Amino acid sequence: MRFSEFLRSLGFLSTLLYLAPVPASAFYLPGVAPTSYKVGDRVPLNVNHLTPGTSPEDGELQSVLSFDYYHPAFRFCRPEGGPQKVRESLGSILFGDRILTSPFDLHMAQNESCKAVCEEKKFDQRSAKFVNRRIKQNYNINWLIDGLPAGEPLEDIETHEQFVSPGLPLGRIEDGQARLHNHYDIYVEYHEASKDELRVVGVLVAPMTRKDSRFAEDGNVECGTGAEGLVLSEDGETSVVWTYGVYWIKSPTAWATRWDKLLVSSNPKIHWFSLINSAVIVVFLTTMVAMILLRALRKDFARYNRLDQMNLDDLSGTSAVMEDGVQEDSGWKLVHGDVFRTPKNPLLLSVFLGNGAQLF
Repeated sequence: MRFSEFLRSLGFLSTLLYLAPVPASAFYLPGVAPTSYKVGDRVPLNVNHLTPGTSPEDGELQSVLSFDYYHPAFRFCRPEGGPQKVRESLGSILFGDRILTSPFDLHMAQNESCKAVCEEKKFDQRSAKFVNRRIKQNYNINWLIDGLPAGEPLEDIETHEQFVSPGLPLGRIEDGQARLHNHYDIYVEYHEASKDELRVVGVLVAPMTRKDSRFAEDGNVECGTGAEGLVLSEDGETSVVWTYGVYWIKSPTAWATRWDKLLVSSNPKIHWFSLINSAVIVVFLTTMVAMILLRALRKDFARYNRLDQMNLDDLSGTSAVMEDGVQEDSGWKLVHGDVFRTPKNPLLLSVFLGNGAQLF
């Protein structure tokens, strides 16, 4: 009786343990699900590393290095408490992005015509030379708003079609001088999915260079007119005021198709010569490899055919067999017997291969 009562209590405890809640943990991949905002909610603007762009003259890269956004020489404004790392999506992790927070203050559906990012910054001679060189190498600033890259609206020279180029130029070259972009007009497109559910579906930024941006005596910022560009002096100290404006535009674009503008090719022409050249090379190499294999395996095919016609009682290397040219396989030809050999632990092997263990 005691043993049966013990089994009964054990079964009762097992049932309680089965029904008891178990703590679990999960993770969320950013960018997979849409983020909805209400009017006035803060929309974060994150920054990524600076990357080199193609030259407008020859279309080639002038550099292959990337720089952190908060590199001391750039003198970009930092958020209070220092920049923090942002949880990245799977694509950002694979591309090696370095996404950090920024001091830009954006609120859903609330326009800002002129706003300072931070206090005035000073560029010394060394920093000015560094930034001017990066401008001449066509470096781009990379921003992300709600996981969507900010782009610059451009026009194709040949077709005159409008397209969006991801990234913002650090500066521009005018009259042989590098001019720094210190003002940004940010145009954010949003889609109203339902009441109090606004979603970011597009980000366009117009960078400008304004030397006359300054802080007034009352502490307010003046973004300037842009009549004269900002040139960093390499012989002395230069004062720079970082400013921006935010403009919200209602858009019919759905959240699911917000990437379409960035994925449109600016030059959709098909390079027929390159396509035909690649096809001819592939066909030629395939034919050459097939001919080499046929020449190498022709004797083996003939020998295997004679084996099918002959009734051999002994394949130990007798003179009759050797005269007919029939002998056992040797060397690398013996590997064909191991190809279909079942491994000792097939389940364990498949688990390791499925988890990427073949890379180690």
